[in-house]
Amino acid sequence: MKKIKLPDLIELPPLLDPWDQQEASGADATGIYEFYRNLAEGDLTTTKCRDCGKIGFPPAIICTNCLSDNLEWVRIPEVGELYAFSEMRLGAPMILDQIAPFIVAIARFGDYPENGVQMSGMIFDSGYDELKIGDRVKWEIIEIKGPAERKRYWYCFKKV
Repeated sequence: MKKIKLPDLIELPPLLDPWDQQEASGADATGIYEFYRNLAEGDLTTTKCRDCGKIGFPPAIICTNCLSDNLEWVRIPEVGELYAFSEMRLGAPMILDQIAPFIVAIARFGDYPENGVQMSGMIFDSGYDELKIGDRVKWEIIEIKGPAERKRYWYCFKKV
């Protein structure tokens, strides 16, 4: 599992750092706590509407297709297809400038758009010249350390 270390001294406003608000219940609950819990357990999931069958990403509390709140959690297929990508060399956002260059990509997983998702992610293990549209990629969970001793989890893509 790839690990990213964040500096201990950077305080991000809640708009940029919603991690603390991902509680299972209570005033700070967002309704997508299970997404973060699943990431910590090594699984990438999203929501699927039980009424219309639409799978969305990012996960939501209301279906963007039919506005139903009758949703279930589903696992995103592990292998997908690279749809678009670009290399970030200069001007990377705060914190990420320490790990540049890296690839910012869009990949499609499952039978998109009928029964799959299109999502963005980073690729760390391949350079721009090593990739082409249509390449098979898989998602993998990464651990993000910091700030302080907090552990967080996210995902990235890796060329298959």
